[in-house]
Amino acid sequence: MRVTVLTGGASAEREVALASAVQVIAALRSAGHRVSVVDTVRGAVAESAEGSLLPAGVGKTPPSVETLRDEERKFLLTTLGALPEIRQTEVLFLALHGGRGEDGTLQSLLQVPEIPYTGNGPRGSALRMDQDTAHHSGRGQGVPPGGGGRYGGGEWFEFAWK
Repeated sequence: MRVTVLTGGASAEREVALASAVQVIAALRSAGHRVSVVDTVRGAVAESAEGSLLPAGVGKTPPSVETLRDEERKFLLTTLGALPEIRQTEVLFLALHGGRGEDGTLQSLLQVPEIPYTGNGPRGSALRMDQDTAHHSGRGQGVPPGGGGRYGGGEWFEFAWK
């Protein structure tokens, strides 16, 4: 199967996404799939350059998100659908964390050309990004909520859903 791993992203979790992609790429290839890699900020990644995706591992300091967001926005609007790695794939494996790759934005873009991809659709992705809303929505469907909370104003607030 032709699989394109979509990774990178323009969030503070970029390096985590790249680390995930490195593992996914290896697993897919070991299972005999033909794998291409596309970084949503920088474009197609040649197989010979895949080792440079995460040369030093996940760092302690997140990357500068402002510059990455501008580059990603341009790429998603002008280039993503034109790449052979995207047009000729049988499925996209989304190895993205946070930002547009997880909030339903990318999933909405992929709906237009009907490119199959892993994970939730746009609505489910957007809903899940807001954990408080997701818990309340799930509760209305009989799904028991897990624990959780929010960090704000220097304090952690535990949620007690009942």
